[in-house]
Amino acid sequence: MKIMFKSIKKVVLVVLLISTNCFAQQLDFEKLDAFFEVLETNNKLMATMTITKNETEVYKKSVGFSDVTLKTKHSENTKFRIGSITKTFTAVIIFQLIDEGKLSLETKLSKYFPRIANASNITIANLLNHSSGLFNITNSDDAGSWIYETSSQNDMLSRIEKFETNFSPGEKMEYSNTNYMLLGYIAETIDKKLYKHILEDRIIKKINLKNTYYGSEINANNNESSSYAIQNGEWSLQLETNMSNPGGAGAIVSTSKDLTIFMNALFNNKLISKDSFEIMKTHPNDDDTCHGIFYANMNGLDIYASEGGIDGFQSMLVHIPATKTTIALTGNALDFSKMRIMLSAFAVSHGQPIEIPKFGKIEITEAIAKQYEGEYACDKVPYKLIFKANGNILMGAPEQSNLKELTPTKQHQFTFDTLGIVLDFYPEAGSVRFTQPDKEPLVFEKL
Repeated sequence: MKIMFKSIKKVVLVVLLISTNCFAQQLDFEKLDAFFEVLETNNKLMATMTITKNETEVYKKSVGFSDVTLKTKHSENTKFRIGSITKTFTAVIIFQLIDEGKLSLETKLSKYFPRIANASNITIANLLNHSSGLFNITNSDDAGSWIYETSSQNDMLSRIEKFETNFSPGEKMEYSNTNYMLLGYIAETIDKKLYKHILEDRIIKKINLKNTYYGSEINANNNESSSYAIQNGEWSLQLETNMSNPGGAGAIVSTSKDLTIFMNALFNNKLISKDSFEIMKTHPNDDDTCHGIFYANMNGLDIYASEGGIDGFQSMLVHIPATKTTIALTGNALDFSKMRIMLSAFAVSHGQPIEIPKFGKIEITEAIAKQYEGEYACDKVPYKLIFKANGNILMGAPEQSNLKELTPTKQHQFTFDTLGIVLDFYPEAGSVRFTQPDKEPLVFEKL
């Protein structure tokens, strides 16, 4: 089951037509409250959000439970696993080491781990911007056998060493958790201490983060949230990734408030030198991948972001330099488009209107669900869609993915709100129309 610290790959395709002087307008945060409350009522989200302007908090919201069984409500101090947002913290640590002359962007991986494939040609820069070509170890076929168990650094290195590279360093960019696991190990080698202590000394204490640390087994008594996924319309508790595995790629626990403090400190040169920060923001070949952070530009508006997902946890952190706005979302359950949540928060914080989502569901029989079963193919994409009935519930996903429960919204139509997907079936024609936000619809034919 490969739900580990997901990639942000192209997550910052932000469709924003917003001017940079919108803060002159009144901010309707009551509308954003209503947006979150609708999501909470319909079991679409459990999370906290913090928005700052000029480093001052202007909005905070908590919805849902950190523990569904005990009905423990979230608060602004509830702590969440933040998944791959950890990578931005790790990148900061690496640039601090570079500022101190203990490392350089051109340092070869072979200096530390010569047994890894092509290590003599892979640089620190390649690791930072995902251009190393290293296989993403969390995609390995046996990941499900070790991701929930304790691993040592040697255990993980042994797994990484078994794989050849996917491409030559610098040839292209391809997201890989392996890159940041190795960067975390390199920092440990240089500082001669564990990553958790490096994080404390180099970032947490430096900017006074009160609720951020390297994670371990979830502890409800420490106001830590468990994670959930929707199942039969209810939140179902998810397994916990053992935090010895993700390391510098995804093992940090934090709050939405702390994440805004971290991002504001980074953009105000409180963590690394100005020269290093400029390099960190550089995105080679106009790609969205920088060095530990991701970039988009829409109508001249620069947007920087980091995103994470691990088990049922979902998080996103966005900064807009022109308006000095930072938005952080930390969640432990999501059955809605994360991007739409962030876009709505962005819009309201810039004086723009938002649309409150409406949810509808119809009941179907097992016989109705079965008529949509099968494999469907489209000549425009290299994958098939698989649908299978589970009683009166239709499950679906691209091939080789875990089937997800689909919501019947009207006759022959289903949705998967987590990704904003709409599926319109045409049983007589044996086809399905697949629609995603901001993309051309695709028609798949039943095989």
